[in-house]
Amino acid sequence: MKNKIILGSANFDQKYGIRKNSITKKEIKKSFKLALKNKIKTIDTSPLYNKSEKIIGLINNKRFKIISKIYRIPKNIRKKNIKKWIKQYAMISLNNLKIKKFECLVIHDENLLLNENGKEIYNSIKNIKTSGLTNKIGISIYDFNILDKILRKFKFDLVQAPLNILDQRLIETGWLKKLKKRKIEVHARSIFLQGILLAKHNLLPKKLKKLSNNWIKWKNWLKNSRLNSLQVCLSFVFNQRQLDGIVIGYNSTHQLKQILKLKQMKNDFLLPGEIIKILDKKNKAIKVPHIGWKELYPKLKH
Repeated sequence: MKNKIILGSANFDQKYGIRKNSITKKEIKKSFKLALKNKIKTIDTSPLYNKSEKIIGLINNKRFKIISKIYRIPKNIRKKNIKKWIKQYAMISLNNLKIKKFECLVIHDENLLLNENGKEIYNSIKNIKTSGLTNKIGISIYDFNILDKILRKFKFDLVQAPLNILDQRLIETGWLKKLKKRKIEVHARSIFLQGILLAKHNLLPKKLKKLSNNWIKWKNWLKNSRLNSLQVCLSFVFNQRQLDGIVIGYNSTHQLKQILKLKQMKNDFLLPGEIIKILDKKNKAIKVPHIGWKELYPKLKH
């Protein structure tokens, strides 16, 4: 599964996520060398991630494939100007990244496709692919309830979606299997829930206190089972064989080394039912109280 790892860049030279972690330019350069040595060849980025694209452009030297995003469209833009605006937005990213084409250009906000300009936005990003500026086009999803509506109207090569111990909707809803049947690539992100699943007790933010009971049980289970949270989180996603990519954020070259050294655990470790839903040895789901995705991701930067 290591060849499915995609380097996440949200914390490149800026604080990001619940734990406000960042990685310096010097460490980024070292981590790129380590990644290439381990045949990791893709980076996920966004213009939203501050100077991330420019940093990648300076260090990459065209060695990595790049996934980037169309984040937002001006509210008052006229429909006739959308195509031009998206093209310019994409060209700025390509210039910052110092590449000629994206591996994939992703619409970051799924809701953009459900407003009155949705068709024009889709046609504009599709035109970028037709023009040869990206190999693929994709959509980033948080709300699986609207995914069917989007895919009935529009065709994408790739879907990005959150997947972690506390958020297994990609599997539970059947969407992972459905997307693969449609020959759509699936990339998992938020596998550490922006660092929460790796954090110490006193670092759980107030806005996520609804998760505190689940989180405490998770940590107690790890302690009693003598398991490493990083290893369990990685093993959980690595065991989802149908995934095409796994976006992994890291805070240093040392942490990336830890990630690459961890041996994959078999998917027969049973987490306590009070924490999550997971398949048991007979592939039957353990039923537990529902945790809403909006509780997991309350107004966070994605």
